[in-house]
Amino acid sequence: MKKNVLLFLLFSVLLTCPVRGADPVPPPEGFSSRAEGAGDGTTWRHCGTVELTYAAAKRNFDLHLRKLGWTKYQTVEFDRIHWKTLELWSNGRERLLVQYWREDPSLTGISWGVMGDDRS
Repeated sequence: MKKNVLLFLLFSVLLTCPVRGADPVPPPEGFSSRAEGAGDGTTWRHCGTVELTYAAAKRNFDLHLRKLGWTKYQTVEFDRIHWKTLELWSNGRERLLVQYWREDPSLTGISWGVMGDDRS
C-alpha cells in the first residue's frame, strides 16, 4: 500500500513537469494521431490510437522505444479495471512519460511526451 502511494506521488509530480517540444520519439507504424502537442512544452507530444490489443500495443511501442535507444525505468498500472498504465523511460538525461489505455478490445490509446531536464 505504501509503495503504491509513493509511486502515485512520483508520477503525479512527473506529470506536472514541463514536456519539451523536441520530438526524439516519432510515432510507431500504424499510429493514428488524434492530436499532436502544441510544441510549447505544456502538453503531451503525441496522443492517439493504434489498432492493436492493449498487450500487443504495449509490446509494439516497447520494442519501438528500445530500438530508438530508450530504457524502461518504471511501470505503474494505475487502473487495472480500465486497463491504464504509465511508464517512465530514460535515454541519457532525457525522460519520456508514456500512457496507455484500452478504448476497445482491439483499439489502444497511447500518449507520450519527453520531459524537460530541470538540472541544466
